Amino acid sequence: MASSLPVKKTMNHTCQHCGESIVGNAYRVTSEDEGIRLLDMIVCSLCFMEAKRLRLHAEEINVRSRQASARNRESHHPRLGI
Repeated sequence: MASSLPVKKTMNHTCQHCGESIVGNAYRVTSEDEGIRLLDMIVCSLCFMEAKRLRLHAEEINVRSRQASARNRESHHPRLGI
């Protein structure tokens, strides 16, 4: 069973998919099924292009901002213990 990743207060500028340093723009890749968040990753530009090829939702984010966007704040809910 998949679960969403917790939101970090600070970002270390490392791609959560390939592990490489993010140089330049960072992107958030998400996937949901019936309202359940299955994937929520901050990725580099190469992994962003792969996510788009796979038709996953991906958007550019501002890694220098600590405040989540309004859309992201609404989508994060406390996780249930497994």
